[in-house]
Amino acid sequence: MMRTKVAVVGCGHLGTIHARLLAGRDDAELVAVVDPFPEARDRVAAAHGCQPLADPAELVGRAEAVVIAAPTALHTQVALPLLEAGIDLLVEKPLAVSVDDARLIAATARRLGRTVAVGHVERFNPAWVAATARAGEASFVEARRLAPFTFRSLDAGVVHDLMIHDIDLVLSLDPGRLERVEAHGLVAAGGHEDAVRARLVFDSGLVADLAASRISPRAERTVSLWGTGGMVAVDLTAKTVEVVAPSEEVRAGRFNAAAVPAAERATLKDRFFTDILPQETVTVPDANAIAGEHDDLLAAIRTGAEPLVPAAAGALAVEVAARVLEALDCTHLGGRRHAGRPRPATIPLFPRRKTG
Repeated sequence: MMRTKVAVVGCGHLGTIHARLLAGRDDAELVAVVDPFPEARDRVAAAHGCQPLADPAELVGRAEAVVIAAPTALHTQVALPLLEAGIDLLVEKPLAVSVDDARLIAATARRLGRTVAVGHVERFNPAWVAATARAGEASFVEARRLAPFTFRSLDAGVVHDLMIHDIDLVLSLDPGRLERVEAHGLVAAGGHEDAVRARLVFDSGLVADLAASRISPRAERTVSLWGTGGMVAVDLTAKTVEVVAPSEEVRAGRFNAAAVPAAERATLKDRFFTDILPQETVTVPDANAIAGEHDDLLAAIRTGAEPLVPAAAGALAVEVAARVLEALDCTHLGGRRHAGRPRPATIPLFPRRKTG
């Protein structure tokens, strides 16, 4: 079997996971890890028998594919030279800090014919895959992504840190043109937004309500989908999917609860979620989503197929995140609403297009 020579840039939390999983593959050889801090790179390299390097430039001639798990602010300066050197990439989300940088990475990959996958890992979550297979065409999405404060990703706010996962999931449904954004947020731990609620309205009619917080006492990663297949509730952490589907009578518009005779209502009430709106727990296969990202990257490199989350999709998620931040009304927790909050430059509406 041909083994692709791979490397990881960034030996923090995610980079360490990427390195461990890549080192255990039969179809890849982990040749190096890169980090400016000697203790970090030496620790990971020693665990997996690969080279510890200080500079991504040292990967040229050593690696065929690289996972970039460095801080988001460094993605562009790491990615562009590697692409120019003929190296394919998996870039952790978000693809870049700014819309311009995200578009530049996508354009460079396209110009050079290189593979760039973006680490929107929830696309590979088996619960999400199962949920979308049952939901049909979605008209409403509600996502809640709550986490305790970790002191990680302090260079970005919760929109780029957490909410962008759910932005990407919504975009993967091909919702059309983004027509309106409303967003409200809280600042509690510093100079960035720590909790945000946003509503995205698309020209297809799909509405998405997204809530993200990194100052929550409890963790939660859930998505609800209302679609032609019914109401689907997915727990992305527990990897569970519950479906409430319309019966043929409901789908055809023939069921009218008010017309049910009073004598039959008690019995029908007990059978409501078997006869009228059948409820089902979907079996979700066990799978490691990050390993799924690696499967997808390596297959794309070997076959020339587009990865599940290509650079263009990653750039689109950054565009929508910028729209959320542009619309954001922010308040200091326990204080008054901000007045005259600075806004980034207006991002133009984008045309209808596929993201996956």
